[in-house]
Amino acid sequence: MKNKSLSLFGALAISISLILSTFADLTSQIDHQQATAAASTSNNSTTAAMGMTPVLGNPIFSEHDKITSQKQVIINGSKGLRVAFSGNGTIKGIDFTDAGTALITFRSNGYGDLKGHGIITTTATGKDGGGDSSGSSAQEKGTFTFYATGRQDAGGTVNSNGATFFHTDSTIGKLAFIDNLVVITRNQVDKAGNDVTIGWEWK
Repeated sequence: MKNKSLSLFGALAISISLILSTFADLTSQIDHQQATAAASTSNNSTTAAMGMTPVLGNPIFSEHDKITSQKQVIINGSKGLRVAFSGNGTIKGIDFTDAGTALITFRSNGYGDLKGHGIITTTATGKDGGGDSSGSSAQEKGTFTFYATGRQDAGGTVNSNGATFFHTDSTIGKLAFIDNLVVITRNQVDKAGNDVTIGWEWK
């Protein structure tokens, strides 16, 4: 009888242990699902609150540049490259020439970080004449700052993605619209230093 009682007690203990284990698993799964749902709701709420619903559409910006000079530099103990470039492009149908400089710092994983700045100047022969509403051919200027991350492929071409920020003092001219304009960019530079950039307005 004593052995039988012990067997029953043991079986009951095992059953209780299995029940508690199953309950713990279910609780863990529910907690995980609730946490995932909460995180998703939080992310959606944050995105909505900040108005961060990107609308890119068709490209509004294209640029064709040529690297005119480059110089190796040391930045915080790491190798870098300082380059100068110039060329021309179009932004929302307005033609411009541009010139600027960029600083490239290299990372150990093969990627590089790029940052730079430059000036765009409307051209008198552009689609919009480069002039103002009075019909004059006065040129307008704007500045831009850009940041990007890229990597060189096996063929020596560098592909990068980034963002460019435009500013201008023009208030009523052809370039007035670029003030505080943000453009998301894709850029490609071949071994010969030919640089092509396309960009989409961040709305």
